[in-house]
Amino acid sequence: MYEIASVPLSRDPGRIAKIRFEVVATTMRLLPEDEDPWSFKAEAMTFLANVVNCSGVVFYSVDTRLNAVDHAFHRIRPVENRSYTAHYHRLDPFHPRRFAGPRRPLVTMRDLPERYERGEYYRRFMAPLGFRHEAELYLYSGARIVGGLSLLRTAELGDFAPADLGFLDKAHAFLEHTFQAGGGPVGTGPPVAAWGLTPREREVVRLVCEGASNAEIGAALFIGVTTVKTHVRHVFEKAGVRSRTQLIARLRGEG
Repeated sequence: MYEIASVPLSRDPGRIAKIRFEVVATTMRLLPEDEDPWSFKAEAMTFLANVVNCSGVVFYSVDTRLNAVDHAFHRIRPVENRSYTAHYHRLDPFHPRRFAGPRRPLVTMRDLPERYERGEYYRRFMAPLGFRHEAELYLYSGARIVGGLSLLRTAELGDFAPADLGFLDKAHAFLEHTFQAGGGPVGTGPPVAAWGLTPREREVVRLVCEGASNAEIGAALFIGVTTVKTHVRHVFEKAGVRSRTQLIARLRGEG
């Protein structure tokens, strides 16, 4: 009888990274051009969080002014992003504008010029949410950043290990290619201006674009779910669409 010896993978970070890359190479499929980009963001975040073990993930697009837009969330409530878009994005040490020079697909806290935990961004925004460690993947089209993922961990999970970063580095090319196939960021300017939306309806559109559910929109705007449904219905009527997916397509100028 032969005895099969177990391989202590925990002692071989290189082997872990290799296995993880093989997993991503066989499971990350190319995104068809007609697939909903929000679905791709959700699938990509779920996949990464399961392999790298994250406490939360944010997948965002980047507009031509290098602003993060169209946020999608995994294990994070969209309403928690309101203070970021209102104020803290200006303090974000991982803001795309800070890395608009030479390509840097993967950035961690170790790459920042200042101590992450000493900054106002961490102390007033990230720490109250329970996040301590962060790694950022920037997705490019040519030399320009067009999207990114923020991978977050609590203090209990600890910082990202070399094997985690090695996996993210290898997964980057798959994510970048498939994200570009899904289209660019969603805007809330034209054709929205021609729809005659009320200020509240515009707020609803913005939150819909961030992937918020009716309950989350209600919590963010301090209104009931029934009222949210009414606003959404009015937006659909004015935009001439029947679903969130069609609404986002209209905002992209595709419908």
